[in-house]
Amino acid sequence: MFNKILLAYDGSDGAKLALEKAVEIARVGNTELHFLAVGRIPEYAETVSEVEEAREQAKNFYSKVMEDAVDKLKQRSVEARVHIDFGKPADVILRSAEDLGVDLLVLGTHPHSAVRRRVLGATVDKVIDHAHCSVLVMRGRN
Repeated sequence: MFNKILLAYDGSDGAKLALEKAVEIARVGNTELHFLAVGRIPEYAETVSEVEEAREQAKNFYSKVMEDAVDKLKQRSVEARVHIDFGKPADVILRSAEDLGVDLLVLGTHPHSAVRRRVLGATVDKVIDHAHCSVLVMRGRN
């Protein structure tokens, strides 16, 4: 069915639902599973050290989030390759999907305020509009 799946994962409720669905699909077809976390870099930093510090904090945070998810998968005899990158989430997700040659992108989303919907919803919308492969979006609980 699918050979490679890329799951955009940030540890949110929507991402956890997306993880469950990605694992379900991967187990059926013995599919290669990749996890991607995207850290944001401050667009307006006063110094290079501020950018480096933000990058290091994001890397530490997402390393822990990914480690927890991978540990849960190992208990279910599922393996995933972990990737942490930095930039605008939609751009990084799309580039990673191309670079890895995935044939399914799995994303999680959740209900949010109008302001957050404009920002976070724009990421999902852009990925859906520009992905070279199929995209599955799992909506989180209220």
